Amino acid sequence: MIKFTVFILALVTFFPVAVMAQTAKIYSISGIGKVRIQREKRTDWIPVRQAVDLYEGDQILPDKGVKVYVRCPDWSKPVLVKAGVPSGMGSICLSWVNRDYRGSQAEGTIGGIDDTIPYLITPRHSLLLSHTPLISWHQVSGVTEYTIEVTGATGLMWRTKTKETQLVYAGKPLAAGVPYSIIIRTNTGKSSQEDNYNSEQKATNLEFRILRKSEAEVVKSESAKIASSSVNNEADALTLANFYSNYVLPQSVIQAYQLPANTFETYSLTGDAIAILESLLQQGKQSALIYRTLGDLYWQTGLVRLAETNYLKAVDSVQGLEDMEDWTLAQSSLGQVYAAIDDYNKALEHLNQARVGYIFLGDNRLAEVLQRQIKKINKTSANSQEVKN
Repeated sequence: MIKFTVFILALVTFFPVAVMAQTAKIYSISGIGKVRIQREKRTDWIPVRQAVDLYEGDQILPDKGVKVYVRCPDWSKPVLVKAGVPSGMGSICLSWVNRDYRGSQAEGTIGGIDDTIPYLITPRHSLLLSHTPLISWHQVSGVTEYTIEVTGATGLMWRTKTKETQLVYAGKPLAAGVPYSIIIRTNTGKSSQEDNYNSEQKATNLEFRILRKSEAEVVKSESAKIASSSVNNEADALTLANFYSNYVLPQSVIQAYQLPANTFETYSLTGDAIAILESLLQQGKQSALIYRTLGDLYWQTGLVRLAETNYLKAVDSVQGLEDMEDWTLAQSSLGQVYAAIDDYNKALEHLNQARVGYIFLGDNRLAEVLQRQIKKINKTSANSQEVKN
């Protein structure tokens, strides 16, 4: 069973760290009409909304009378797309920047399932820009007080109590580049250390590290190119969240951060990315794309129920064919999440939905990939039933 779970995690939407071309985004749409794109290696044109990702091999076609601006991968000034005729993204954006993309989840980070446990939400297995991070955890029914402890290599850094489910760190100064751990305890005897996704393995490796000044300055410089002031624009916010969630430490500094070579790629600025998108939702800017991306971020740190909740909201937020791609991706991710926790029936339900979605989108290649996964899950589910009987 564990071997199968590990196999499924390898098929999630996150891949080992690699150099990939950054995406462009539709920055704004105005006027009356549709904007359609044709993905590379797909047969159909699909309508899309603002903030959708665009790749170098894609074609874009705004209706006449529709004004569309695209933000290119070098984060330069948005470019106006000619309406009424198809345009290749490779000709609209002349520079396609290659950037490192983060790896998959680290082994042992999956949790966030048991509602009776005050499991850690942020910062959870992540890098941070702030020396005074916001700490948040799951609210447990019936609990009237939580005890929070932050520890490091030198021992206890801070201990405090609160009735809330989040607070800003106010203990001893935290050093950059070293690991810190957080434990949340309830007055009913439950602890975040009990966070686990099955009886055989508890969630571990949940510590955080603050970026050193040299790395932090690079990140701040790059993020300033995306959004010089606020990130109220949905495209800017999603671009910045994507940059944070895929940030990978340079290999030259991983020893300074006390990270093994096979682990450093699973650390990113996930907490900062989550904060950006949660802020968008609080502003009322809800969409299938935002919910799906937020689901990806929570899944990135192994938070099963928060990922599930946001993927389901993405599915429920669909308003038309413009959301079909996000609907399909959310269904596929739900299938992966349920497979990872051995909920085979739900995994099959959502993977089959995603397969239909890819067929509708004209992507038979990905439909076939999902079909192979579905066959493997059916086989594993049958073997599991035989063992139980």
